[in-house]
Amino acid sequence: MSSRSVPTPQGDLFGGPQPGRLHRLFFALVPSAGEREGLRHRAEDLKAAFPQARWVSPERYHLTLHFLGESDGPREDMVRTACDAMQGWQPEPVGITLDHLLCLGNPKNPALTLAALAPSPAVVAFWRNLQQRLLRAGFKQHVGRSFVPHLTLAYVPPRTAPVDVPPVVLHPQGVHLLQSIEGEADYDLLGEWPLG
Repeated sequence: MSSRSVPTPQGDLFGGPQPGRLHRLFFALVPSAGEREGLRHRAEDLKAAFPQARWVSPERYHLTLHFLGESDGPREDMVRTACDAMQGWQPEPVGITLDHLLCLGNPKNPALTLAALAPSPAVVAFWRNLQQRLLRAGFKQHVGRSFVPHLTLAYVPPRTAPVDVPPVVLHPQGVHLLQSIEGEADYDLLGEWPLG
């Protein structure tokens, strides 16, 4: 996955911060390089069925675990709190089987996703463990209450009908704290905790 270290904020011509660039902070699982390549091939196989889709770069493939919030600029306090919440956690590795193609999210601009409609008990327990850590750390407004593991392959027109797909099994190697910045192609990698 292409990511950058946290940049020094670039100011405007008068030295002030750039206003209004939306920052989104989230924990995610990221496929390995080999898994990303397999997913890229899967996306290539689907392109004929979805000719109007806008395809996601494989470097951006991820499974969001918990979205922590968005702001008009960097929130170092939230980053520190999120990192603190991970202290002492030693989660076991999990395998995630994505066996459905679903359209999720905004009905006007749905995401075409590989998803797990019935995640394994181990995956659910892994997600709940992180959820409890984040709730204790104070992330009460944004932490999700339910979990459908999914990985976005593309964005498609409204009312797109999914097709059947063979399952994909991913074995993420770590939990990543990522930040997306409006207008930036890459995510900022703010923290990484290995599994196992």
